[in-house]
Amino acid sequence: MARWARALRVSAVLFCTAVPVRAQSALADGTDMNWDGVLTGLFLGLLLFSVAYNAAFFALLRERFLIWQSARTLAYFLLTILLSPLAMGAFLPPDSFDRQIWINILFDLGIVLSGPFLRAYLEPGMIGRRHYQLLGWPPALILLTTPAVLMSDPPMLYFAMRNLLFTAMLVTAVGAVVVAIRRGSRTARYQAMAWSGITGVLAVSLFHDIFMPEPFRLLLFLLLPALGLEVILTAFGILDRLVRLRRDRQEAQAQAEAMRVIAHTDPLTGLPNRRAIEESYGKEPPVAIAIVDLDHFKAINDRHGHDVGDRVIFAAGVALGSGSAMAARIGGEEFALLFRCEASAVAGEAERLRQRVGSYIAQMVPSLKRPVTASMGLVHIARDTSFGAAMKSADINLYAAKESGRDRVVFIAAA
Repeated sequence: MARWARALRVSAVLFCTAVPVRAQSALADGTDMNWDGVLTGLFLGLLLFSVAYNAAFFALLRERFLIWQSARTLAYFLLTILLSPLAMGAFLPPDSFDRQIWINILFDLGIVLSGPFLRAYLEPGMIGRRHYQLLGWPPALILLTTPAVLMSDPPMLYFAMRNLLFTAMLVTAVGAVVVAIRRGSRTARYQAMAWSGITGVLAVSLFHDIFMPEPFRLLLFLLLPALGLEVILTAFGILDRLVRLRRDRQEAQAQAEAMRVIAHTDPLTGLPNRRAIEESYGKEPPVAIAIVDLDHFKAINDRHGHDVGDRVIFAAGVALGSGSAMAARIGGEEFALLFRCEASAVAGEAERLRQRVGSYIAQMVPSLKRPVTASMGLVHIARDTSFGAAMKSADINLYAAKESGRDRVVFIAAA
């Protein structure tokens, strides 16, 4: 029974890339294997590089899976040190009970962290809701069973529950990777390759545990390169995932900017629309605001058709947009201007722009038999004047310009 319980535990490690407790004990007491210091040093350096690699990318993209992977890597790092015969002071000598406690805690922690890592690592929508939930907090239940491995004679039911949790974690994680691969996940393919080496090594160890009279003596010598392969391929997978995330974010930002431009731009003239000019007014209030209206525009549409009318509006937009004021089309044949120049120069610039409307229309729409004029209502505004109040004052002045004969500016110094 104990042999099969241990075998279940080792099989759980096929996913979590941790070191089986049987191999841990064999190495910690120095009876079954010799430690290859060079290989260990290279492996520890690789782990530290992985942590630095994740930290550098996290500073750029703030992805949670980088935190989970760094935590897993640090657990591997500490576990590797504790598995070595390296003395760690009086508190953690190689054959101490306290050291065995920490070995088992780190072993379980590596398993627990793999669930949240995989959940955050896989692309959204690649696993179902149930898989996503099971890879979250349920793996932490394994830590509640950690004391079982420290008992000399743990209750069979307690140990069976622990093995059940390990097996459930294995099935859930492998199932999530398989489902994600079937749904086209590139990340899952990278992770499957990353775990292939450790899976093969531990499968041989599991075979020895079940069918052979002694443990697989080459386990740790093969396990370290397999773990190194896992770290390297996971790093490549993370890089691929981050490149795609960055590209997707750039595309999303570009699309959002394009939509913002569309939402703030008049499609006929290319000028800002009412929404855009209102936002600009709120960010930096101007010294004056004007509303411009083309005179007798309905007659142009009735006589020449809407296509010519559109050309007239376009020419007016070009004329008004060529000055120092911010021009916007606010509807139909009406335009608004925000002046941020010196207050003394507003009246002169406004009149130049109003007269420019007629000359531009004459040049750009030569088929018109009569000149097109424009009326303007202009008002100086105080800094605490709202956009709505400013527009209302300018509209009153525009109405006054229309009533007094059109083709002119009506200007009031303050709103």
